[in-house]
Amino acid sequence: QAVLQGHKVQYLETDDFFSRYALSPTAQREARLRAILESDLLVLDDLFLSRTIPDAAGALLQTLIHQRYKLHRSVVVTSNRVVQDWGAYLGDNTMSTTILGRLMHHCHLLEFDGRSYRLKEAAETLARKSKNS
Repeated sequence: QAVLQGHKVQYLETDDFFSRYALSPTAQREARLRAILESDLLVLDDLFLSRTIPDAAGALLQTLIHQRYKLHRSVVVTSNRVVQDWGAYLGDNTMSTTILGRLMHHCHLLEFDGRSYRLKEAAETLARKSKNS
C-alpha cells in the first residue's frame, strides 16, 4: 500500500496477486482484502495477462469490484485484453457482465491502439547496435 498525496493506493499486479492471495492463510487474506477495500484507489495492473484466471480469482475479482462499487471507491484497470473477451477469460459471461457493469457505470474508458513502447525501444536499441557493429 502506498500513500499518494494523502490518499491510500493499492497497486496489484493481478496475476501475482491472485496467486499469492490463494496461497495465503485465511487471516492474512482477510486483512489484505480489508486493506484493498479501504484504500482510496485500487490499481489492477495487467488484468488477464495470462488470459485466464482460476475460478477463485474470478470470484475474488467480482467481490473486489462489487464491494468497491458499493463503497464508491475508485478502481483503475489496465489490460491488453478487450473487454468483449473478458467472459471467455473468466469462463463466465454473467460474472464478466457483472464486473464490467460496475466498472463502467461511472468510468472513463481509455483505449490505446498502436505499437508497444517496449517493442519500439527494443527495435531502436537493436538498430543502434547493428549500426555500430
